[in-house]
Amino acid sequence: MGTLKTARHRGAALALLLPVIIGVAGCGTGEKAEAGKAVYGLPLAEQFQAATDATREAGTAAFVSTLTYGAAGGDAVHEAKGTQDYGRGTAIAELGLTAGRHFPADELEFLRETAPDGKQSVATAEDDVYVRPGDDSAWLRYTPEAVNELGETTGVVAAHAAGDTAPYSGTLADLVPRVIPREKPERREDGSRVYRVTALPEVAAELLPRNLQSLQHDWGTESVQLTVRLDVEGRLASATADLGPVLARLHEQKVLVEVKGLRASYRLSAFGEPVKGKGPEAGGRPVEDAGKVLAPIGTLDDGRCATTADTGLGTTAVVRPVDCEDRHDLRVVAQVRIDRPLPGDHGTVDADSYAERPCGRAVAAVPHEWLRGGRYEEGYSYVGTSEVTVSTAAGRTDTTVAGDYTCYVRAS
Repeated sequence: MGTLKTARHRGAALALLLPVIIGVAGCGTGEKAEAGKAVYGLPLAEQFQAATDATREAGTAAFVSTLTYGAAGGDAVHEAKGTQDYGRGTAIAELGLTAGRHFPADELEFLRETAPDGKQSVATAEDDVYVRPGDDSAWLRYTPEAVNELGETTGVVAAHAAGDTAPYSGTLADLVPRVIPREKPERREDGSRVYRVTALPEVAAELLPRNLQSLQHDWGTESVQLTVRLDVEGRLASATADLGPVLARLHEQKVLVEVKGLRASYRLSAFGEPVKGKGPEAGGRPVEDAGKVLAPIGTLDDGRCATTADTGLGTTAVVRPVDCEDRHDLRVVAQVRIDRPLPGDHGTVDADSYAERPCGRAVAAVPHEWLRGGRYEEGYSYVGTSEVTVSTAAGRTDTTVAGDYTCYVRAS
């Protein structure tokens, strides 16, 4: 755009000398020739980074980002839809998970652990991420300090903090400048360009929710196919990716086995238009520090009650402690430590199953007054982390299962 302004200025200065030439330049042909030159005039390998810069120079943009899980019974879609202010480093979006009626129930339940069901608002302001789980909820402010204190579970929120590419992170916009086009793009009639490129599978896996990313450490060598479209000005207009190679590696971990397709998409529009939506700075709802009102469930004392709602995380690993006389989702029964030696190599052991017996004993010993009134469902649940270690010494192989778990009962 800077080139266009210079050309117009020069034309005005020479208007008396070259009236005929200036009249021709005022038509659309001269401007069309200049449009996007800051991107398309560069060597092919530099165009995606230049496109990222051109996108940011637009000032603002609306966006829609999706992650679509395809199954025989229909699709489930994680969607983020909102606006970004590149100059201020802020964004506001509505997030939600929707699924077809016949999408596999077990897979849908698993996906609900990667992001809360239903709609919630998310806003970013540089390193901070704000979450409002419902229209009547306060904004929860996740600072880097709160994220460090609350642990890895907050990654589902922290992943959206403003980055170098865009004020809302965790989308295909982050991948585009990290990919180098090798083949000349297809030029469309409207002046836009379409590129077909590939990305490393470990880079493409960054599009997954954080807890899915942690399930696999080797994403293989099969490249992920991307299609990127830049508009006539050279700004990022859309991108899509077939994450089939990433899904195949998840299948090896017995994850999302009934999901047969995985696709990501990203679209930008309304460049330079006023940002829509009211973020936490609008003052309509109170703002709470997540680090002060939430806690890892593993830090709660026996008998303590908590709710999993209004956290924006969709998990029991981080909860909001509340008084047991108030409405709550669960009550902690006990914190247990597992340290179980097993002879031989049990590298594929289900470590979590070893928490079942000590939790069962803890529930059986619960004080009667904790569970009175029939407000709790029968049975119990547990959540925690464990580690399986296989060691060999003096010709003997042993496996040790160690971990910390919280045993709890659910409120009905």
